[in-house]
Amino acid sequence: MKAFTQPLKLSGEMEKLEEGLKTTKGVVQVSGCIDSQKPHMIYTLNNGFSGKIIVTFNEQKAKELYENYRFFDKNAVYYPARDILFYQSDIRGNLLTRERMTAIQAVLEREHPVLITTFDALMDRLVPLEVIKEGIKSYRVGDVLDLDRAVCELVQMGYESNYQVEVSGQFAVRGGILDIFPLTEENPYRIELWGDEIDSIRNFEVETQRSIENLEQVKIYPASEVILNDTRVEKGLEKLAEESSQIYEAFRKEMKTEEAHRIKTSTDTLKEGLGELGGFANVDGYLTYFFDKTVSLLDYFEKEQTLVFLDEPLRCLEKGRVTQEEFSESMKHRLEKGYVLPGQMASVATCQEVLAGLERRMCIALSTLDVKISELDVKSRFHISARTMNPYNSSFELLVKDLKRYKSNGYQTIVLSGSRTRAKRLSQDLQQEDLSCFYTEDYDHTVQPGEIMVAYGKLKKGFEYPELKFVVISESDIFGAEKKKKKKRRIYEGEKIQSFMDLSVGDYVVHENHGLGIYRGIEKVEIDNTVKDYIKIEYDKGGNLYIQATQLELIQKYANADAKKPKLNRLGGQEWNKTKSKVRGVVKEIARELVELYAARQNREGFVYGPDTVW
Repeated sequence: MKAFTQPLKLSGEMEKLEEGLKTTKGVVQVSGCIDSQKPHMIYTLNNGFSGKIIVTFNEQKAKELYENYRFFDKNAVYYPARDILFYQSDIRGNLLTRERMTAIQAVLEREHPVLITTFDALMDRLVPLEVIKEGIKSYRVGDVLDLDRAVCELVQMGYESNYQVEVSGQFAVRGGILDIFPLTEENPYRIELWGDEIDSIRNFEVETQRSIENLEQVKIYPASEVILNDTRVEKGLEKLAEESSQIYEAFRKEMKTEEAHRIKTSTDTLKEGLGELGGFANVDGYLTYFFDKTVSLLDYFEKEQTLVFLDEPLRCLEKGRVTQEEFSESMKHRLEKGYVLPGQMASVATCQEVLAGLERRMCIALSTLDVKISELDVKSRFHISARTMNPYNSSFELLVKDLKRYKSNGYQTIVLSGSRTRAKRLSQDLQQEDLSCFYTEDYDHTVQPGEIMVAYGKLKKGFEYPELKFVVISESDIFGAEKKKKKKRRIYEGEKIQSFMDLSVGDYVVHENHGLGIYRGIEKVEIDNTVKDYIKIEYDKGGNLYIQATQLELIQKYANADAKKPKLNRLGGQEWNKTKSKVRGVVKEIARELVELYAARQNREGFVYGPDTVW
């Protein structure tokens, strides 16, 4: 990436900034930055640091930074923040935990990790990184494995036992076979035992159960960010019981029987779940009871070897203050109603605590304007002159005109295209306009003043450093942002069958008790000397089901015979029942989430606006 980094490293301001980072600890402010140029500057500022944390003010901006920064460094990972107000581990899937655990895996395993997140993610109280390291299990071919102990360890790591692994975060035991689907992997692992020795390890596809490749060793990361062992559970439950008892008695004295019952029930439910080793649903909110020491995401990185970037610090601080205020007000109300315990009020760090942590590290605050940040002790200030690119609106003439101006002024110019074929064609077209242009896939190539390098790569927007005479033009600057075509998805919903005229031989039908099959027509069947018409439905593995023609209401039409072929159910199998159970579980989860959401809304006080004025 020398073609991109070398021009900026020659800047006098950048040289002073990099020199100051060697000796200064605290916040350094750099103004004059623009959104499209920030990833380039962040990537260029290496200076021997082993890791980087990029902090911005909201989720959308974090994802944009992540997409743009990945052009320069494919090892960057995105770490999402939890919704501090409505996050409940018993009413959510494991997608968020999966993203966060994948980011933690990158911090532990990559040589130079780059983590992109939001300011409110720094306010989360987390278990120390050593706890997560202790929770990582390694299995190697030839090792002795106690299967019962392994099952207990997986439960403590947050994995759910199932008859067969279907989604990440599950494990299954069948005889001498242990299947595990880690959160951090795309495919599950199958560990086969010979006696108590691991005979083979391989990963496999969930749908087909076919093996992909044999492996010598695998690492299993926890499926939960809170890893509890028996000791932590015992100590935590003691603290919970003591505090819950005090609050219970206080509510009783004030004749708040409903609140007293509520706090006792929630504590008893948590205690029952932990006691059965049945998983740790909703234990995240009780983190401070089970761990004497909690840390911030910043503490997952080495203090002396990590560079922190704060994108638009004023907006980050505003986000932190709003999050803190909303959490505080919400928890006070929940505490009064008996929904939470006093110790849960400290489950989120304050904005001041996060700022103090930033000031103890090497932090660079990137902002567009040179603004004063009263909450931060800024050690030094620098200014970088950067400009965004004006769109060309698919005008090749305007592009050529600007490129000729850049050439005459001695600019180093890089033009990026999202396709190698388009990049080569663009290079040829520019050469025909008497421009010193060449196509290369070598990002370390040094661009000479007056030269134009065309390369393959995707950036949302280009940028220009007027003082350094360096410019990067993206394909979206030339042709506009690429509009993703929405695929028209045909949704095949079940239709009620009014008559046999609605059915054709070969149509897929769904029986309420046996699942998906193929309609094979009407057959006459003689039973007890009586001939009746029966509907024939073919199922997987050659199974056939006959139902009386008068019981047409038992089946529904799934789709026509020319639709995409679905997977048939097996007659007499358990797959259809499991599918119905899974759907019922998802519906219950959505209903539970809605109940929690509307309960929280109902308990919050509204705002009464003043009367209208003449304006």
